[in-house]
Amino acid sequence: MRRIIVLFSFILSITNLNAQQKISYLLNNQAGVNKVTIQITFDALSASDANLVIPKSAPGTYILTNYIAFVDDVVGYTTTGKQLPGMIGDGSFFTFGESDDLLNKVSYTVDIQKMEIDLLDASTSSKAREDYLGLFGYSVFGFIEGLETMSVNLMINTDPSWPIFSTLRPDTNGQYGTDSYEVENYAALVDAQYLLGTGVQVIRVEEAPIPLYVAAYAETTVDWKSIGNPGLLSLQKLADYFGYIPMPHYTLVYEFLDPISVRHDYGFNMEHLNSMTAHRDINTKFDANRDLGTIIHHMGHSWVPLRSYGEGYRPFSWQVAPLIETIWLNEGFIWYVSFHEILKNEEILNWWKSNMDNAPDFIKTKNLKELSLLGSTQYGSDFRIGKNLFSRGALMAYDLDAHIQKQTNGKKSFKDAILGLLNWSKDNQRAFKYNEIEPIMSKAAGVDLGPVWNKWQNAPE
Repeated sequence: MRRIIVLFSFILSITNLNAQQKISYLLNNQAGVNKVTIQITFDALSASDANLVIPKSAPGTYILTNYIAFVDDVVGYTTTGKQLPGMIGDGSFFTFGESDDLLNKVSYTVDIQKMEIDLLDASTSSKAREDYLGLFGYSVFGFIEGLETMSVNLMINTDPSWPIFSTLRPDTNGQYGTDSYEVENYAALVDAQYLLGTGVQVIRVEEAPIPLYVAAYAETTVDWKSIGNPGLLSLQKLADYFGYIPMPHYTLVYEFLDPISVRHDYGFNMEHLNSMTAHRDINTKFDANRDLGTIIHHMGHSWVPLRSYGEGYRPFSWQVAPLIETIWLNEGFIWYVSFHEILKNEEILNWWKSNMDNAPDFIKTKNLKELSLLGSTQYGSDFRIGKNLFSRGALMAYDLDAHIQKQTNGKKSFKDAILGLLNWSKDNQRAFKYNEIEPIMSKAAGVDLGPVWNKWQNAPE
């Protein structure tokens, strides 16, 4: 009996410990104020060991963004009520001195208006308007170094008249003024988008195989159903191609904005686990036929690389842009699936080839790995790099497809190879190593893909 009691006490203590291993985030915003205040509460640790990290990059962005430039009023709070000023460290983080005081809370302010003015790429910046606050998680939420894997309690407070929407738990009937969320870990917290304000429009797309939403803000008149229809078609086509849907729900987040300046760029979009974000200059009208490919492509990323990826993509190193050797796969394979296989666009092959042919020598002379490493931080800042990466990856997929179909008399195709990667990732729950990619695809296709793989590893001849 004593052994049973001791064992029960041990299990109970472990259960209680795990229950305590949560971090609380509080986001405060007042309507009409273009700033947010973040408060993070955690189990006490020595002030000398506490670093507040502000992300410098995020999965799929392939860029360094100096978000710490928009952070002010950093304060640490000890268990005795003492306030310790945050001091900028040698990287994108704040420290709180060398004392042994126990710190259990930090707070800071993020200037959203300054962020949008200073960041010329709309896809990297949160937005603030009189009736709207649109937040990228990684642009406002920092973390206490070493606690990234812990579960998160998030509470959002804003004006009582403002509805709150998040891609964490999409709904057409958002809570007003206050809402709370249970989040798996820091990565899930910052992968999400948060839309607050009376200017937010949310519709649910009917007849979708999973809950499908459009959440948007517009400084012009927009027909929201015109976005929902191609969103539904994209989801159906991707489900038909892959044979399943990995997302529990999906949201298309759109912003139609009056440009801040002629230098601000509203052309890039961004993918997330269960959503995508698109930004439009109000002078660029949404066209369902033209934008269908964009939606299929970004929604397709919910399969690859968001749920099947190489080293460097996940687990992510938030303080730097990790060196990723497989951007050509992340982007190029989904370009091929989206435009060639699903949309049956044969002409796009010539565009991919022209992207490679017209590249400058500093791109042409790099092999696949080298170009991907270069693209880790400069994919979009010099889009010749980005275009060459996805073009090489897409044309490799085309060659793999032709080889597989020839060797199997049409019984198998590139689909089997990419499903092999997805199934391997689901079974192994880790990033695949570079030298594992070809064997995984070869096994799934039942064909030796080594000759095609080796051809594409080198710089174009």
